[in-house]
Amino acid sequence: MLTDVYPWQRGIWASLNRLLVAERLPHAMLFAAPAGTGKRRLADAFAARMLCQSPVADTACGHCRGCELLAAGTHPDYYVLSPEGDGEKVSKVIKIDQARAVVSFAAQTAQMQGYRVIIIEPADALNTASANALLKTLEEPGQRCVFLLLTDQPTALLATIRSRCQLLPLSLPSDDDALTWLRPQLSAPAMAETLLALARGAPLAALALSEAPWFIQRGTLLDALLAVGSGADQPLTAAAAFAKMPAIEQITAWQSLLDDAVQQGLAPESPVRHSDLPLLKQLAEINAQCLLETLWQAVEARRLLDDTNVAAATIIDNLWLHWARATRQGGHHVRR
Repeated sequence: MLTDVYPWQRGIWASLNRLLVAERLPHAMLFAAPAGTGKRRLADAFAARMLCQSPVADTACGHCRGCELLAAGTHPDYYVLSPEGDGEKVSKVIKIDQARAVVSFAAQTAQMQGYRVIIIEPADALNTASANALLKTLEEPGQRCVFLLLTDQPTALLATIRSRCQLLPLSLPSDDDALTWLRPQLSAPAMAETLLALARGAPLAALALSEAPWFIQRGTLLDALLAVGSGADQPLTAAAAFAKMPAIEQITAWQSLLDDAVQQGLAPESPVRHSDLPLLKQLAEINAQCLLETLWQAVEARRLLDDTNVAAATIIDNLWLHWARATRQGGHHVRR
């Protein structure tokens, strides 16, 4: 388990350690931060610090018995509560039986004479039943038992959960701090600004995005959109060309490109996230209504993919067919 934190977390790390040393830790803390900012790493590092028997400079040593057990995933005083998975399918909620197991764990005595740490991620996966099962324990968890709740949607938590936690809002790092960290992580450092903009300032999300199929193929997809819109290519031919690209990735690319094109079309001077794609200007020249209708179709395609049994290939084919019709009707034809 990693015991260091990201550079933009050093301020909150110092504050947490001061509370720990002074034995003034809240019994439940809510780490609220956008996805891709590293809140789980912060929680893991602090859990390791609390469970370490020989900390060095406010950091877990990594060598004591507590650290060894934690690294092996067998520490008796450490518990992670998350939605259960069944193969590739993961539940959207934390179930009441899971919450009751945590209540039982919190009632036990620490086996290694230190803290007991419970991480709940994502905390917004607690439904009414599982949240209610935890309320009394969250309010009075017992001596040296600390809950670390993680969420990127704090408003989605039940008020009864939020009111029993000390909120720790973790803001996005500054662009300078994020880029200083991000550039060395990339094989193409020059793409850092584009990636960070697309990830809305979240550096870990930006790093993951650099390897996402939709990001890698977005330029090719933009070429295909313009070709189909101009009549130079047929929609189902274009769809077949991207048949190996996961449907959710392709829909994400459609949404991102169309969103930028709408913004550039309505406000040409405003910055766009795909600033490295010169052909985006051609997409932005299409009638805004056409772009917005297709953007809505992409949102609907994502819903169908998530919530229905409609074949992914059919959903994608229909999206390309819609684009062909929309751009060839009403004077929206793409000029190339």
